[in-house]
Amino acid sequence: MHSLYQSELAIARGLSPGVAALTHLSSILRSVLQSAAICAIEIVHQSAPATEHDWELEGYLDRFGQPSDGLPIEVLDHLVPAIRGMVSRQYFRGWFETSDAGDPPLVSALSEWVRFRNQRLGHGVVDAPTSALWSEKTEALIMRLLAVDTGVLPTSTKAGLHIRVGDIDVRITTPLVIDERPIVVTKVGPSRGVWKLHAQLLSLHNARVLTVDLPATNVFVADGVRPDKFRWTEVPSSDGSKLVLHNIPGRQTSTFVGRKRELEKLVDWFDEMTDYRPCLVFGDGGFGKTTLVLEFFNSLIEGEDEIKAPVPSIISYYTAKRTRWSEDGLIHIKGMSEAMEDSVRELMYCLRPVLSREWYRAEGRALVDKAAGELRAEGFSRDDVLLIIDNTETLATSTADAEALGDFLKHVARSIGRVVITSRRRELLAAEPVPVAKLSDPEALTLIQRLGDVYGAVAIKQSGDAKLRRACEQLMYKPLLIDTLVRYVARSSSSVQEGLDQILRKTNDELLEFLYEDAWQRMLPTVQDVFMTLVLLVTPVDGKSVGDVCREIGVQHAEFQASLAETYFATVVDHGETYDMEIVELAKEFFRQKKKRLVGHDAEKLEKIATRVDKLATERFEIAKNYRQDRVADAFRSEFAKAAKIATFKKDHTGARELFELALQDEPLNAALRERYASFLFRTIRDAAAALPVAQAAVDLDPKNADAHLTLGLILYKQGQLGPGDKSIARAEELGKTTALCMLRRAIARYHAVARQPYARSSSRLLREAEQFIELAMRTGNTKDLYYEKNRKVAEKYAAMISALRSRISRREASADNAPEHA
Repeated sequence: MHSLYQSELAIARGLSPGVAALTHLSSILRSVLQSAAICAIEIVHQSAPATEHDWELEGYLDRFGQPSDGLPIEVLDHLVPAIRGMVSRQYFRGWFETSDAGDPPLVSALSEWVRFRNQRLGHGVVDAPTSALWSEKTEALIMRLLAVDTGVLPTSTKAGLHIRVGDIDVRITTPLVIDERPIVVTKVGPSRGVWKLHAQLLSLHNARVLTVDLPATNVFVADGVRPDKFRWTEVPSSDGSKLVLHNIPGRQTSTFVGRKRELEKLVDWFDEMTDYRPCLVFGDGGFGKTTLVLEFFNSLIEGEDEIKAPVPSIISYYTAKRTRWSEDGLIHIKGMSEAMEDSVRELMYCLRPVLSREWYRAEGRALVDKAAGELRAEGFSRDDVLLIIDNTETLATSTADAEALGDFLKHVARSIGRVVITSRRRELLAAEPVPVAKLSDPEALTLIQRLGDVYGAVAIKQSGDAKLRRACEQLMYKPLLIDTLVRYVARSSSSVQEGLDQILRKTNDELLEFLYEDAWQRMLPTVQDVFMTLVLLVTPVDGKSVGDVCREIGVQHAEFQASLAETYFATVVDHGETYDMEIVELAKEFFRQKKKRLVGHDAEKLEKIATRVDKLATERFEIAKNYRQDRVADAFRSEFAKAAKIATFKKDHTGARELFELALQDEPLNAALRERYASFLFRTIRDAAAALPVAQAAVDLDPKNADAHLTLGLILYKQGQLGPGDKSIARAEELGKTTALCMLRRAIARYHAVARQPYARSSSRLLREAEQFIELAMRTGNTKDLYYEKNRKVAEKYAAMISALRSRISRREASADNAPEHA
């Protein structure tokens, strides 16, 4: 990128001294700083271990939604020392150091430029002498930034943008160069679930506005740590918001067009709460069945669809696959029955992070009945559960299998909840049919025009409506083929007719191979090796196994994911911390053919890597199958603990208490179990005296357990010990509990303290503190917090109760003051 900026600098020098030159120089400096800051963020994100800076990094990423000129300087000022400490000590020399010529550190000089920009260039008046002076200063700043040898700005290659920091090579996933020009970022944010970068080209003659999709691996897109398979989402609706537990993948496209009739049918089926018939979305390959279903359910959880029926509490998405892990290790799914049973097991991950052996011993209807019973025990009815099963045509290859599939789905719908399936066939079951056929002529025209804008296909944008309609007609109005045409025209800079000729002369298999070959040629050799190794694996292909292969071959996982996002090789189901990947059958054969063309020792090398990765995956599963990732799972590891949990659900409190005591004898050092037992005694039995020593023991065993400190604090409050309770709550807040929650608990404790002794001398002070804490709780609440809505309602309730209590005390005091004196 250095040469690109040098070219722009030469153009600015050719301008007459004055405001015009200063304006363009300021744009160049703005672009250089943004690029350097984004590269620093990507370096930390990809190459540095998790640090105390991470939470601030998230704040900086959010601020790129409306980036100011001072933001890149803040980012660099924070990350330069972090990168020097964790990656390379030589990173960005001159940022804090005085130059050899005696110039002040860059951070100081740039801060001065921001102040000038805000006072004069942005919000004031720039006269001729000032513009001449600051043109020189701005040019000098740009030259100093470009003079930094390596590690600050990336190098542009055919494979993308790369940056070298010490011994580490980092691939920059943010598109900082478009059409061979640097950019100025104007906004980064999501649009209908797809993250986009909005920018302008750094050009004096054509600074056009553009928008590009960001890959799923980009640092702006990546979320924090989420649950393994299911995640909570607050879904707005007409009768108030609702928390939904789901594993729905994101939208497959940001250019969804048409399908109004099909979406209306899905809404009608969804609103018929009394009808538990499955919904069958079926149609030929390439028409967008999965895209339609994911569009509908993403709109549903985002509150965009107008539906009458309540949103289910649990939505489980499952795509047909052929291998899975079980308690007995890796299993190859041979028949329809096993695959369908796995869809039910996938649903049960909403209740527990790891499934025990008993879930793999149950089969068929017994498994469905077991799952239904477990959901009922947790308080979920059929109305609360919805299953999405994708690509069912891969499960049944004979008439007998198709009939068995229909029977199984019917039993699932009757016992567990509502079911949506997609298939290329009209399956043999009584279902609400939603046929997905070709796009209408207007829809196809709109799609091809939008895709032309998104991919920058010049020939598409320059073609008239009639020509584009004919092209869509020749492609049978299939969204997949239309997308293929536009991508090909954009990449090859060919005409629309040349693109059609390439596509139409091929069979379906040849067309897919054509798409694969095109993508294959644009990949680095190391990424090609990853794909050829993946098809040799025996283990299921997921984020962990892909990461193992990338490490063995020597390619960054993020680089592989970025290459995958540009292909039709596989479908990916994101589970937060990891993902599942299903490579399509034709792509597998394509990779196998590529491997056969390798020389002997290269092919043998990939086979050895696949063997090592399979071994690693097996060892990892053996270690992880009894592992629990959250405090509840940590607490209920033993059989006695599990039995205590079940007894609690059944409201057998006497039995639960006895089982908790037996569990503690079995695991006396399990702090999480003691915290759960203390919570049971305090919240369920309402025996604070018995709960106190148990909670104190939990804190002593694990001083960094935020839940234990919170529970101890609540118990101390209950016993009237405000001071010690405050200390425990403060410690819980330090360890991660939200400020809003802790402020709310402090306020509630003070309300009850005053309610017990309303006319004590401390009552007035405690009520003032309670009001302040309630105000802080409501002001600091985060709408993304799982319990935001519940805590807000509790805060509003206690705000009214505190006000009422204060009024009652004031009336009593006023009455006492006005009472007549007796002789």
